[in-house]
Amino acid sequence: MISDQVRHPLVKDLAWLVEGHYIERDFDLQPYWVADVNERLLVLDSDPEPLVAAMAACKSHFLGSYFETLFSFAIVHLSHLKIHLEHFQIESEGKTLGEVDMLVETPNSELHQFEIAIKFYLERPDLFPHDWIGPNKNDSLLKKVTRARDHQLQILQTEEGLSVIEDVAKGRHPISNLLVFGRLYSALNSQEEVSTWFNQANHGGWIRVSNIDLLMSYFSHFTILQKPHWLASPNINDNFPFNSLQSAYNLVGEFLLDDRPQHVFLWQAFNTAEIFSDSTNRISRCVFIVPDSW
Repeated sequence: MISDQVRHPLVKDLAWLVEGHYIERDFDLQPYWVADVNERLLVLDSDPEPLVAAMAACKSHFLGSYFETLFSFAIVHLSHLKIHLEHFQIESEGKTLGEVDMLVETPNSELHQFEIAIKFYLERPDLFPHDWIGPNKNDSLLKKVTRARDHQLQILQTEEGLSVIEDVAKGRHPISNLLVFGRLYSALNSQEEVSTWFNQANHGGWIRVSNIDLLMSYFSHFTILQKPHWLASPNINDNFPFNSLQSAYNLVGEFLLDDRPQHVFLWQAFNTAEIFSDSTNRISRCVFIVPDSW
């Protein structure tokens, strides 16, 4: 994947976005990326200043705002779509009905409303129908999708919404689309579940802190991922801050300093040379390590 070939963390996240890691998708962006998108990403990796400047203009520290800025850059610089409006509010009689993330036009003159999100959901079958929930447990995939489809994606179908975009629309009705990027994390409660996930899955997993030992047959090292870089796998190099998974197990009581789950990147390396090797054979996964009470 192209995200494995670039080095700058911002460019890696941009490449991850272009690769299309969706949880929910109404619109296929793939046909609209420029033909040389991978080459442009490689060029940007060698001179990332345009992307760095664009991201610096985003004043919010929230992951959602980071991703929206990244998405806007991707559409403007790497796609054949034209952005007409971004983050605009629809109001009626002094009340805000909602905000639209993006209004774009395709080369064949179709208008599309994009509602964009970046989400990381952990599997909790016991909470069905909210069986995919956020690390803080206040969000769920069902809640997010229902809200988007029942409210946000309906705004531009209203009289108030159409009046706001009439200068752009010129009689056209936009097609509403939900695009939820991110990753799902399977529950890892037993050695059997870890083994199945390790051998078959290409997504994430989550595990309670006292069960870290279940991972030690498969992974040797870890690093804690810091927001906003939860998207692409980090670039492992000579300056990479790594820790032994054995050390985490030995300090299991101190690993979680508070009740917040830790987003961890795990990989398999059994000697110093392998830690910094660029070998594509290295096994790696993203895992949330959560308190036992989670």
